[in-house]
Amino acid sequence: MPVQAALERARAAQAIGRLEQARRILGTALANAPDDPRVLVALADIAYDLDQFDDTVRFAGQALQADPDSARAHQLVAMAYPMREEWDLALEHGHTAARLRPHDAGTLLLLAWLYSNGPRKDPDRARAAVVDAVALAPGDAFVHCSAAETYQRLVDIDGVRRHITAGLTIDPLHVDLLRMQARAEFEIGGFDGGRKAAIATLRGLLANAPTDTAARRLLAEMHWRALLRLAAWVWAFAGCFAAVAMWAPPIVLRVISPMMFAALPLAWYGVFRKVRKQLPPGYLRARVRRPRVLLALAAVALSGLIVDMGAIATRSEFAGLVRLGCVLLVLGAFGAAFGHLLLFTAWMRRGLDDPDPDDGLDFALTQIVVLGMGVVPLVVVVAFVRGWARQPAVFGALVAVLGVVLVTLLIEAGITVWVDRRAFRHTWGLAVVALGVLVLLAGAGLAVRWGGGERRRRSARAGIGGGADADDNASPATHDPEPIAADADQAATE
Repeated sequence: MPVQAALERARAAQAIGRLEQARRILGTALANAPDDPRVLVALADIAYDLDQFDDTVRFAGQALQADPDSARAHQLVAMAYPMREEWDLALEHGHTAARLRPHDAGTLLLLAWLYSNGPRKDPDRARAAVVDAVALAPGDAFVHCSAAETYQRLVDIDGVRRHITAGLTIDPLHVDLLRMQARAEFEIGGFDGGRKAAIATLRGLLANAPTDTAARRLLAEMHWRALLRLAAWVWAFAGCFAAVAMWAPPIVLRVISPMMFAALPLAWYGVFRKVRKQLPPGYLRARVRRPRVLLALAAVALSGLIVDMGAIATRSEFAGLVRLGCVLLVLGAFGAAFGHLLLFTAWMRRGLDDPDPDDGLDFALTQIVVLGMGVVPLVVVVAFVRGWARQPAVFGALVAVLGVVLVTLLIEAGITVWVDRRAFRHTWGLAVVALGVLVLLAGAGLAVRWGGGERRRRSARAGIGGGADADDNASPATHDPEPIAADADQAATE
């Protein structure tokens, strides 16, 4: 078969997704013309589509030996080298391709991709390459899509919004742009409307492209993250009430606890009502009616009831009931953690949605970062001033609840790393990530253990009078929970 005919047949097969057939056709052509750079470049292109990056570099390298000025071969090498963490070589070939094709928008976008990724990002050069590419092809929706992706990596929300809008003006049915718009609406706040608008965008996208895997994954992510919020509400209830119970007198807790008691079922109702209305008909029912999900929802509901009972006990004036309330708050947090883990593994389970573990890892890490930057510093501040609290023993329950949440999220991060372990090219990379997760997990576990121990120690010392039995009938009205001066006198006596 002539080389040109083989190239045309392979190109047609590649266009409809028959990559192996295209590779067989090109393999036959290569046997007859082993040094033809066109065949080698075509083979490198197919290898890249198959995520076989070593073969991409090998075939493109052979093509460059036959034709050093093959711009497409330089492009393919520049695209494949980053997958092997060889960014300097990728930039070198990217610049060569740009020199050979100075007026090609695709080559400039490749440079923008290289400058917005890797260990040494250069945002200014990435933006300059995007501006030049858009100037060369202002009416190309693909160019605007690639520009939006670059600005997304540079965390430039205005740039993302501008190019998504421009691209959809040119092609309102562009699948990649619609998917990016849905992601922006859902996650980064680039558009108005939030989750409701994102789901509406995805429903319209899937009506035109029902087999789009990325869109289906994003819709599933929205669904599962909504269900995971049910467990998060229980955690928030337990932690907030423990923080308030440290300082507020019983009369204030009697006002706050009914409000929080009502807030939990109302939050659940809001989640289910909104998600059911927004998702396609039958979508929520098909995923909830699974044994694992039903068990998770039952566990979270029971945990919410336990936390409510703990709140009622914690607002008591009797030290024994306060201790019981602290125990119930922590037990409720553990039950919510069990439900959260079940829902998370239901999300990551292969089935209707074929999830991407990266989505789960991003979710878990985002929650860990939010807790680490927002909640943990507040708890540390409370730790230093807890000596002035009305019920300092409750601080142990607060720390234990926070530790339970962190342990759960770290376990989930570890699950996603294990599920996606093949994505790590080197075993040592997986080992480093696993070690980091284990270290953080150990720290969170120590927080749970320390919180329980602190609660018992404080209960043994605070307003206890004549021991545990007498303590159960003691009232803060007659026994101050932990007066600072009394602590000092007790320590001196001991």
